Amino acid sequence: MRAIIVELRKNLTSAGFFICVLFTVVLLFCAEIYTDRLTMERYSAIRALLDLDRAELAKQTEFENIMVMSNARNGWITLFVPIITAFCFVLQVCAERAGNAVRYGICRSSKIKYNLSRCFSGIVSGGLALALGYAIFCGLVFFMFPNASEMSEFSAQAMENSRFDFLKAMLGMWLYGAFWSIPAMFCTSVMRNKYLIICIPFFLKYAMTQTSYMLSNKAYADLENINYTLAKFVGITRPEALLYIDGGYYSWGGLLFYIALAAAFIAGFGIIQCSRRDCGE
Repeated sequence: MRAIIVELRKNLTSAGFFICVLFTVVLLFCAEIYTDRLTMERYSAIRALLDLDRAELAKQTEFENIMVMSNARNGWITLFVPIITAFCFVLQVCAERAGNAVRYGICRSSKIKYNLSRCFSGIVSGGLALALGYAIFCGLVFFMFPNASEMSEFSAQAMENSRFDFLKAMLGMWLYGAFWSIPAMFCTSVMRNKYLIICIPFFLKYAMTQTSYMLSNKAYADLENINYTLAKFVGITRPEALLYIDGGYYSWGGLLFYIALAAAFIAGFGIIQCSRRDCGE
């Protein structure tokens, strides 16, 4: 436990961690939150603040601060999370290898303790970077956008049945960030090029997203004969299953699937790292 805390402290105080938090906030503000049906103009949070005054924001349900907090998770953040979370530890891990600091760390503890502490600290810091960035975004949105009491009567009535659990949303962001830290951590065990380590999980996420869309289209191709088995499989394995645990469509199957996938990556990382003869590699 002490080794994990030491590694976690290094990750949380690194420049990469603060860059990840800042990047998360920027991506959330750039996410599309509203489309005007008359003009087909698309609004992100930052564009809405620049183009509309508070009275105009209060006329649309989507600009209520709680709705902005919820809808911003559907934007660019879902695509770039693997890159954001990898920055928390990949640069530091590669620098330690290049400086031959790995041997020193292993000599002070052991292969198993050193590698597992590095793995779990990377996972936790990746999740924290995403969750902290989201918390900062929500704090800013709470004051920048109108609340329910400021909305028009029609918008206020439309918001009565809406539900948003901030704590569950934060947990979903942490789980999403923590999971997508794991492929990058696994890549550090098989390669030393930091650019490849950062990019490969991104392409994996993109491939999973495209596959999910393709299978979903196939499942619902014939609305009179929906393939419910395939639709259920898509719902469980979709890449955003961990992100929206506060939604009504969340299932335990998705959580179990990604826990199993994470365990496979972590086990592979541990086996590869602990089987090395050269402790500095």
